[in-house]
Amino acid sequence: MKLCLTGEPCTQQRHCYFVSGSSVSFIVDCGFQRCYEGDERPHLTSEQIHASRYLFLTHSHENQSGSLPYLLSSGFTGRVVMTAETARQLPFPVDDPIILEALSLPYEPADLPGGLAVSWGRSGHCSGSAWLRMVENGRIILFSGDYYNSARVHMADPIVGQTADLAVLDCDYGTLAGATSREEQVDAIITAIDEALRDSRPVLLPVPRYGRGQGLLTYIHERLPEADLFGDRHFLEELGHLSAASSLWVQPRALDMLADTFVRPIPEEFVALGVYFVSDPQLDGVYSRQLVHRLLVCGGRVIFTGTVEPRTRAAMLMHAGKARLLRYGVHCTQADMLRIAAQNSFRRIIAYRSDYAPTQPIYDV
Repeated sequence: MKLCLTGEPCTQQRHCYFVSGSSVSFIVDCGFQRCYEGDERPHLTSEQIHASRYLFLTHSHENQSGSLPYLLSSGFTGRVVMTAETARQLPFPVDDPIILEALSLPYEPADLPGGLAVSWGRSGHCSGSAWLRMVENGRIILFSGDYYNSARVHMADPIVGQTADLAVLDCDYGTLAGATSREEQVDAIITAIDEALRDSRPVLLPVPRYGRGQGLLTYIHERLPEADLFGDRHFLEELGHLSAASSLWVQPRALDMLADTFVRPIPEEFVALGVYFVSDPQLDGVYSRQLVHRLLVCGGRVIFTGTVEPRTRAAMLMHAGKARLLRYGVHCTQADMLRIAAQNSFRRIIAYRSDYAPTQPIYDV
């Protein structure tokens, strides 16, 4: 078995891995990075695309799944393997996917045609996110996806007691993010929101379509219970979906907190004092741009809590001093990654943005 790094594994951008085995070949994730003008897709060859019997998606975020339409138009004829929740979240249909929840329970291996066995677990990053362990001809490879076992809202099945010849582990925050604990990160965000509201300034929080926003919401409701909360249509729809969903993806305590949290639709005709959740992390959509303009005219504050990508509206606002970045971590640092490694038996580790980042394009497994 060989692992080919076809995305950009030293960063969090456009994840994509091609694995060639003795009896079956497959792809794990196929990210798209819109800020990479002219180089947005992973560097899969036509031969790799045609040879792949399966495409595994760890979750629906664009830098994991966004190049799937390109692969389908470029000759991929295999089966897409993902959770039902990931399939629901994708902005495009997928014919006849293999659904992990129907294949097996977390941790339980299941055989796929072609000589590949797969087991999986919930990764805690968002609803539907999963880590994966594959076995082919006696060789084992594990992909943690965007594993986050300290999630506020989403369920995670701990990666503990696993064995693998090679483990590709989430380390998106690398070696630099450990100086501030997650508790300190939350304190900084809550303080900034509280100060803005006390100064009669509304606060805009751009968040991904799935994942981080719900965790932030629970903290704000808990720590600033008098603050008025607003969300765009997608944010409200996802809250309704989480409340109606089974406990498979959401922690019971989080379901109780979310059920007790009242979030209003964003008013269209006026600006109210409160916290605004908009499901557009880089603020590139027309609606988001108009909302930012309305809030800034009224003295509002914009707080980014995740990666600000270059050549986006978010980057422009940061450059102009109109926004702040106060990170709310939903990925692993190198310290987190090393704790995971210590709880398992991995012969070799690849952890991008860390001291264990890949140094070659192809690895024997």
